[in-house]
Amino acid sequence: MREVGRRRPMGVALALLVGLTFCQRAPEAGPPPTFPSPLLPTAPPPVPTEPPFQPALRLQWGFRDAPLQAVWSPRRPWLALASLNRLYVYHFPSLRLLLFAAEEGGFRELAFAANGETLIGRLENGTLKAWDVPSRRERWFRSDMPGVGLVPSPDPRRFAVGHADGSIRLLDPITGREHQRLPGRFPLSFSPDGALLVVCPTLEEGDPLPPRCSPAEALRVVEAATGRVRRPLTSVTPPLWTADGRSLVGRADGTVGAVDLSTGEETIVWRRPGVRIQGLLGLPDGRWLVVQYDGVVALVDRRTGATREFGKGESATLSPDGATLAWVEEAPPALALMDLRTGAARRVALNPVNPALRRPSPRLAFSSDGRWLAVQRWEEWARPPAVDPIAPVVRIWDVVVGAERYGFFPRLAPVWDLAFSPDGMALAAPEGRSVRLRALQARTVPLLPLRGIADGLALAFSADGRWLAVGLADGSIHLYRRGPEGEWMADRIWIGHAGPVRRVVFSPDGRRLASASWDRTVRVWEIVPGGEPLRLEGHTAEVWDVAFSPDGRMLVSVGGDGAVRLWWERAGGWSEQRLAAYPTPAYRVAFSPDGR
Repeated sequence: MREVGRRRPMGVALALLVGLTFCQRAPEAGPPPTFPSPLLPTAPPPVPTEPPFQPALRLQWGFRDAPLQAVWSPRRPWLALASLNRLYVYHFPSLRLLLFAAEEGGFRELAFAANGETLIGRLENGTLKAWDVPSRRERWFRSDMPGVGLVPSPDPRRFAVGHADGSIRLLDPITGREHQRLPGRFPLSFSPDGALLVVCPTLEEGDPLPPRCSPAEALRVVEAATGRVRRPLTSVTPPLWTADGRSLVGRADGTVGAVDLSTGEETIVWRRPGVRIQGLLGLPDGRWLVVQYDGVVALVDRRTGATREFGKGESATLSPDGATLAWVEEAPPALALMDLRTGAARRVALNPVNPALRRPSPRLAFSSDGRWLAVQRWEEWARPPAVDPIAPVVRIWDVVVGAERYGFFPRLAPVWDLAFSPDGMALAAPEGRSVRLRALQARTVPLLPLRGIADGLALAFSADGRWLAVGLADGSIHLYRRGPEGEWMADRIWIGHAGPVRRVVFSPDGRRLASASWDRTVRVWEIVPGGEPLRLEGHTAEVWDVAFSPDGRMLVSVGGDGAVRLWWERAGGWSEQRLAAYPTPAYRVAFSPDGR
């Protein structure tokens, strides 16, 4: 075994994860939940409800960054998110950033250890790393761990890691040292006492994400302490451990069986010939079983076999206390939340996605306290024939009220500028060849198309909110006017600059617009009644910023030549004075509120 490397403490910055993994601790001791008659097949279907809309806090990461993986801590309200090469850990509901790490290799998978504080991630280059979230330190790393599969053991001293050489390594999550090598390619789950591990001997070809066991071979039950294979286990789903020591398995013939791993004795729990079983979930009381088959989510009484179908859906998951069942419906797209204690259901619409676009299945995971539900789903962000018209989005739902509270979104284009509307009710940002207006109190996010082939780089609202100006990379300036119903309409396009426009700003009275460009000039445009722009020259390099004085009578500009230039209007034209010169480029400038 190679020596385990160590790294010095890592700094903290802001930062986000293809698979959604959830480490879930056993529920606290107490009386199991009871489920009344609404869950029996004779009950009428619950009436879908729509919660009142409340704005969600939405975050977008850096350029071409997207949340590819998400995993909750099993003991803390912490959510770890990973993008192509960045790792973020957030506290909920404060959204305080607890840990940030940037890596050269992309993140392939993440999982928390059983202690809920150690986070383990595998990179695309086969490096395995562990971070201690409270101290924000990297604990250890190993560069010899290609493969797939991270499963925490209930024993906090053990962590199963699949290896590309066809073995499974049991590591100490605190030190990274190896305890044992077990046969198998991909770890699935530990028994509740951590003594047994179910593994896949082989995976399906094509390296699918998430990995899938090959149906050609039976699963294996392996003793974690010795590596001895206890017995083969025929199942098309990961086995579900029960409180009585049995393992529930789904068969290809449409049956669900309870297997005693000590004797091999099997009892048929549920049978539906001809269906394809896709997943099993168990409630803490051991009586009820959630079965997913042929795209259907159903609740089964293990004692009687009575079945209650909830409808079509996928990616079903249970809250840690077994009280809430969540799944995603795709026709029409909706998130379904079912209270299994009362039978009450909520269905909230999700953004539609073109069914012709190939995309991974959504992934759902509850936080350890059951309050928050993370939903990772691929949504449409660009129109075909774009190379990647869809991208992953992670939305965080408040289960108590059934409403979205947070969202982590991809950034497929750089953000060059931001501006709030004067009334503070909207945020505008150029996104490629359009401007996205986010109304902070509404669900809609309209796009204003920019007529042309260049990206928007700068924008500004007039003080009265009637005008929106956008500077483009081709040197043009697009002016929009707000209509009587609040809609934005293209008004005119100004052509004049010979280089990208990096700053636009309205005068305090809204009658003029100043623009700064990489063509080394500042221009002043008349909004009303219009006319030829005024051209101000003097910079010897690109101009980055320009600002009006509070009374609107002066301008100040800065640029790549390090010069700060003051411009003021007088009879017959404009005068100019160089106020300062710096040895490095100057990028931003502003007047004090009193203009002095």
